[in-house]
Amino acid sequence: MRVFAVAAMTGIAFFSATGQIQLDRPKAPKPLPNPSILGAGRDDVKAVVKQMLETREIPLDKEDCNSKSGDCTLVSKPVIFIKGITTRSQLEHYCNAPAAQVRNWSRGRYVLRIEISPASPKTSQVGVYAKFEGFSDTGAGSEWVSLTSKGVLEDTIMRCIEERVRGGDCKSDEK
Repeated sequence: MRVFAVAAMTGIAFFSATGQIQLDRPKAPKPLPNPSILGAGRDDVKAVVKQMLETREIPLDKEDCNSKSGDCTLVSKPVIFIKGITTRSQLEHYCNAPAAQVRNWSRGRYVLRIEISPASPKTSQVGVYAKFEGFSDTGAGSEWVSLTSKGVLEDTIMRCIEERVRGGDCKSDEK
């Protein structure tokens, strides 16, 4: 009888432990290097980036291409990506919000800067950079506060550009 009780307790403990542990859970992919070398010319990459920005409804503010060096810089207009109650969690997902100051965040926005340089006639070096800001409502007034990016959005955009250069179509609802 005692052996049966020990076996039953061991079985319960085993099934309880395996129910909590996921052995087949996929690991998150490592972020791509930023900047990355892509297998397409500068003009092709620039066209892909413009198309991707248009698809994601990110308005382009400035396009500057240097004819001597071949470098191109595309800058988006500020995009408000979150409003309301979930602003704090979304800002913390994409950037490092200052923990020393408790703020009431009501909106979050970013500006993308994409730099494209020809690495060789058939390859380009592409860098994606985001500047995040959170709108803070304080007793003294309201202001946009600059925040430091964690690189999550930049990696998402870089993966999309890389996939589109290869002929794929990155289907993400993320702006």
